[in-house]
Amino acid sequence: MIVCVPWDNADATALRWAQLRDVTARYQAPMPATDPEPHGLVAMVVAYVDGVPAACGALVDVTGQEPEFGVARTAEVRRVYVDPQFRGQGLARQVMQTLDAQAQQAGVAQLVLASGTAQPESVALYVSEGFEPMSPYGVNKQYPTSLFFWRALNGAALSA
Repeated sequence: MIVCVPWDNADATALRWAQLRDVTARYQAPMPATDPEPHGLVAMVVAYVDGVPAACGALVDVTGQEPEFGVARTAEVRRVYVDPQFRGQGLARQVMQTLDAQAQQAGVAQLVLASGTAQPESVALYVSEGFEPMSPYGVNKQYPTSLFFWRALNGAALSA
């Protein structure tokens, strides 16, 4: 079962901190001190398996924040994470599909996301979900290990 929850939901918060620990370990980066709700939050979702929080993901409206996005209504997929004990069950794909549905319901024309070379399983998922490489954007473009992707919804085209 996947449900939309507030950003500060206890299960969502625990999963996001686990995601941060995972990413900082992969990239040998410092752990952030805070995890504030992003401006423009469209959806925060948590997947449960037998009542246990197992996976999460978020969608943030970033329309007009970067020239690479053009003028189309744009949302960024963030914080997709599956607890290690639940990996291999298709939960990340289910989270992505739920975020896609939330984006379409909100009138989003395109999705963007940033991942990285130390996350090959994530990159494989995004490509299998129809995401294509795009120009670097935002704070992560300074990191050579970053990879950037986009996907149109409802026939939109990246206008950058």
